[in-house]
Amino acid sequence: MKIIFGIMVATLIAAESPRQVLLFYTNSGLTKQKSQMAIFDAHQKDMIERDINVQRFPFSGKNLSAWKKWDIDSTASFTFILVGRDGSEKLRSSEVVSAEKLFGLIDAMPMRKNEIKRSRGNNPK
Repeated sequence: MKIIFGIMVATLIAAESPRQVLLFYTNSGLTKQKSQMAIFDAHQKDMIERDINVQRFPFSGKNLSAWKKWDIDSTASFTFILVGRDGSEKLRSSEVVSAEKLFGLIDAMPMRKNEIKRSRGNNPK
């Protein structure tokens, strides 16, 4: 019984955590970072619908702990990481990620499928 309760609590906590996109970049990766942000800006409604929070980490002493935590090579000019609601890494790329790829990956996740089912249940057509 305790195990089932623990799983339920963990699921509820995870469901409340936003998905994270982490962008790590150096000065030479600034162009890719700007391109990635332009994609996000053009798809704000989709980002909000999927509860995606974007965090940017330019290479600096202030952000070094995040670079270490996510094992980012300091010689990499740009790294995109998608972190799911469960806190695990779902995608890592050294290239700009298209909206179609990002949303397709998220929409295929079981938790997202459940979100879609719930939203359809709350908005009957």
